[in-house]
Formats: sequence, C-alpha cells, structure tokens
Amino acid sequence: MRKRKTAGSDDAAIDSEGTQPNSALARGFAILRAFQIGDTHLGNAELAERVGLPKATVSRLTQTLADVGMLTYLESIGKYELAPAVLSLGYVVLSRGEMHTLARPYMQQLAKDSGLGVGLGIRDGIDMTIIEYARGHYSSTMTAIGVGRRLPVGVTSMGWAAMHSLSASDQAAAFAELRAANGDRADAIQARMLKAFDEIHEFGFCTSAGEFSPAYNSVGVPLLHPNGSDVLAFHIAGPAYFLSQEDMREKWGPRLVEVAAKLRGEI
Repeated sequence: MRKRKTAGSDDAAIDSEGTQPNSALARGFAILRAFQIGDTHLGNAELAERVGLPKATVSRLTQTLADVGMLTYLESIGKYELAPAVLSLGYVVLSRGEMHTLARPYMQQLAKDSGLGVGLGIRDGIDMTIIEYARGHYSSTMTAIGVGRRLPVGVTSMGWAAMHSLSASDQAAAFAELRAANGDRADAIQARMLKAFDEIHEFGFCTSAGEFSPAYNSVGVPLLHPNGSDVLAFHIAGPAYFLSQEDMREKWGPRLVEVAAKLRGEI
C-alpha cells in the first residue's frame, strides 16, 4: 500500500512567495521525464536514482502524480507507469503548428536517397525530443532512435543546432543548466558546442564524427519554428562507414539545409 502524504510534509508546505509549489512542480516534471523509451514500469527507488532526489520525496511526488492522473500505480508490483493523460499532452505538442507533418515528406525522401536516419527534434531543456523520424534502409536495424527518443543537447549535432537558434539570454541559461548537469565535462561541452556554432555560421550545418556514439556520425541543422518560440533541429545520422565526413560536408549537410530552407519558405 502507498502511504498518503500528510498536511505537515515538506512538499505540502507553502510559503508566502509560493516558491515551494514551484519546486514541487519542477520535481514532478522531472519524475515524468525520467521515463524513457523502453521503460514499462518504474518504482520509486529507480526514479529516485534517475532524478537525484531522496526516495521519500519521490514517493510523495509519484503519489500526487497518480492522484492527478499523470501516473498509474500498479499495486501488484509496487511500480508506476505513465498514464494516458501524459500521452494526450504529447499529441497536443505534436499537433501544434504541424511542422513535423510538413517536414515528413522531405525527410522520407532524404532517408530514401541516403539510406540513413533523418530526425526532427524539439528542444526540451537540455534534451532534444524526436517528434518525427524517417528510416533509410541502412538505419532500419542499426539504431534505437525514433519518435519519442530523447537525445542530449550537449553532445549531439541536433542539440548543437537547436542551441544555435536560441537568443543570447536563452543560450546563457541553457549553458548554465548544462554546466550544473555535467560538472567537470561542462567546459569541454561548451567549447565543442561553440565550434559547432562556427560550422553553422559558415555552412548552415554542423557535423559530429563519433562524438555521441563511437563510429556513428551525424549532421545537424537548425529549424526555428515560425511561432518564434519552439526550437527545432534536424539531423541525418548513421554508421560512419555509410556516412563519411566527406559525404556529410559535400552531400547530406547541404541537402538537409535545403530541406530546412523549404520549410521556412525561403526557396
């Protein structure tokens, strides 16, 4: 049986500025984000490890999320799963602006021509969430990337491209978040990202050669949504023996830049 939280618990405390509920809300979203593709059920101990919070705090948060319909508690195994309400929110995001729908035919053609995987992602903090994906014949069995997969902003060409589209103030905030999350690696991550920005300024795209996954290359291209707020980015990715650095620079990078320009109405 799950314990009910009491009125005296720390997560129920509300100060005059209302800061505690905001903190609890942020922690609640962290719990929901802890569920990844392939996860079916997660217990409080697993969630606590993933989000870096005490198990007692996580227990109170998961109970609240279950109470409001965002998680489903499976009493037989003492674990939680995401509830349909979370999925419905995801569909609202996907339907907004329908950029992924407009991009789909271009992505499918590029995947067919290259044989590689072509993804479109939206920035969510220091992650990118894939909202559209087209598989080429080389990528069909070689990658677990697909719609709903989250990729780290700091070490992927898609993430670098998305960061490039941010305003200076938003970039500074994102760098601060990356620094807090990556500790000693933060300086190297920021330096590599700035190098990617230089590539985008010069070519319209940035490249990654084995930096996210060994022997796996990718090209990233920014795509700022017409609404001016959603930060999107493309990537084309695959094993290095199918996606050489020369082909990234001479063939598929320029093709992906062309797709982004068409979606922005520039050509």
